Amino acid sequence: MSNAKFSVVFPIIFLIMFALVEDNMGCEASLGDCRICGIKCSYYGRHAEAHCIGGICVCDYPCKPPPKL
Repeated sequence: MSNAKFSVVFPIIFLIMFALVEDNMGCEASLGDCRICGIKCSYYGRHAEAHCIGGICVCDYPCKPPPKL
C-alpha cells in the first residue's frame, strides 16, 4: 500500500517542481544587429541584460510583456 502512495506522490512533486522552474526562467528576444544593443534591450526593463552573440543583439529579460509606449 505504501508503494501505491509513493507512486502517486512522486509525480505530483515532480509536476510542482517543473511548474516552479518554468516560472523562474526568463525570456529572450532577438533584436537585430548589435548596434545600440543595450539601448534596444533597455525597452524590456531594468532587469534586462543585453548580449551580442554572433553579430545579433540578444536580450534576456523577465517574462513580463514590455511596457507600452
